[in-house]
Amino acid sequence: MIIRTLEELQHPDQASLHFTPLGFGPEMRAEDAADYQQKVIARFDLTSQVPETTRSSFERVRTIFSYGVLCYELYTVAADQARLAIEQALRDRFLPFYEGAVSFRDASGGLHEVKTDKFDDLYQAIRDHGRLRKWKLRLRSGKDPIRFDGMLTSLLAWARAEGLLDGQRDRMRDEPRVKLRNYVAHPSYHLEMPPDAAREIADLALIINRLWGAPAGGPIAREVVAIAWDDQSVTWGQVEHFSPGPVKGPATCVLVRAYPEDDLGDYDSLYEVTRHPCDFLWGPGNWPDAQEWLKQEHPIGDEAPTLDRLFMLRYHDSKLYLPQVAAVVAGLDVQQQEGSWVLIRADSSTDAFNHQRQLLAGVSGHSPMGHCRCPIETLGRGTLQEVLGIAAAAGAEVSPRQVPDFRVPISRMPRWNEIIGGGNWGLPPI
Repeated sequence: MIIRTLEELQHPDQASLHFTPLGFGPEMRAEDAADYQQKVIARFDLTSQVPETTRSSFERVRTIFSYGVLCYELYTVAADQARLAIEQALRDRFLPFYEGAVSFRDASGGLHEVKTDKFDDLYQAIRDHGRLRKWKLRLRSGKDPIRFDGMLTSLLAWARAEGLLDGQRDRMRDEPRVKLRNYVAHPSYHLEMPPDAAREIADLALIINRLWGAPAGGPIAREVVAIAWDDQSVTWGQVEHFSPGPVKGPATCVLVRAYPEDDLGDYDSLYEVTRHPCDFLWGPGNWPDAQEWLKQEHPIGDEAPTLDRLFMLRYHDSKLYLPQVAAVVAGLDVQQQEGSWVLIRADSSTDAFNHQRQLLAGVSGHSPMGHCRCPIETLGRGTLQEVLGIAAAAGAEVSPRQVPDFRVPISRMPRWNEIIGGGNWGLPPI
C-alpha cells in the first residue's frame, strides 16, 4: 500500500470529474463536481418518523457517496451499502410494527406469540425446534398467514402483505433487490458509476420512507378539466382557463376530474384509458351549459391514488373489454354486464389489460390468480356479483355510478379485443 500525505488524499479523482449534470462529458472543476454530486443525493431525504438506527445507516451511505469525488471506488461502496441497508430498514420496522409481540400460527391452527425487542432473538426463536417449517406469520392486515424466515425475501413479502410497500411495478423489483443484496454479500470485484450509486440510494430512501408511512407514487392532485371536441379535433384544459376555441366546428364538451397533464384525447366515460384516474362529472353538452353547471355546482379538485388500483375486466363472446372501475360497472345496464369478470390490482389499466389479454389468448407464463410475472395481482374471477363482492372486500367503491355512454369520437382506442387463441388476438374495425 502506498502511504499518501493528507494533501494527496484530498486530491480529486480524475475519473469522478467527468460526470456532469448533462451526463458524461468534459472534466469539471473539482469544486463543481463535489457540489453537483452532493446535490444529486441531497434530494433523497427521509421522513421524520424514521428511527435513528435506520437514519444513521442511510446517512453513512450518503457520506460515502459524497467522498466519491476524492476516490471513484467509493461510488461502488455507496451502492453496495445501499443494497445492504434495505434489509436493515425492514428489520428495524418489523418489531415496532407489532409492538414487540409477533404472533405465529402453527399447522394445527394454534397461536404462538414471540415477545422481544431484538430482531436477532426473533430470528432465532422461529428456527428453534423446527418451527420454521410449522409456523406462519399472522398478519395484522387480516390476510392469510405467510411463511416468514426473517430473510430479505420474506421481509419484503411481509411489508407488502401488511401494506407498508405498495405498487405492482415496484413489486417486480423485489427479486432483483434480493439478487443484488446477495451479490454484495458474496461479491466479485465490480465498479459502478455515480449515476448507478445514486439510483440505489434513491431506491433505499423510497423504501425507507414508505416503511414509515410516506406515500410512494402519489396521490396525485386532480383538477376539474373540460374536454371539447368536434369531428376532427379535440382539446382539453382546466376549467378556470379553458376555451373550446381550438376546436373549429361546434364543440361538444364534457367535464371530468383528472390530472391536468394527462392525455385526454381518447377519453371514454365507461373505460379506463387515461394514465391516471379520471372521473366523469358532467356532459356531454355545449360549453355554455357546462359553464352554467360549474357556477351552480362548484366542483373542486381532489387527490387520487396512482398505485395498486383496482380494475374489473369483462370477457364475453370471445371479446375482452377494457378495464373499468367497480362503481361504473355496477351502474351498467344488464346487457353490458353479461359475461365473466375478473378483478385485477395494477398500477395502470394498460398493465391489467395486457395481462388478461395474454392469459386468455394462451400466452404461456401468466398466472390466472395471485401475482404474475407481469406487474399485476389477480384478486378474483367469476360472475359480476361475485367479483363486485371481492372488489368491495378489497376496498373498492361499488355503489352504482351512473354515467352516460360516450367517448371522444376521433379516438382510435378500441373498447375490446377479440381473443383468437394460440397467443393471438384481433382488433375491431375502426
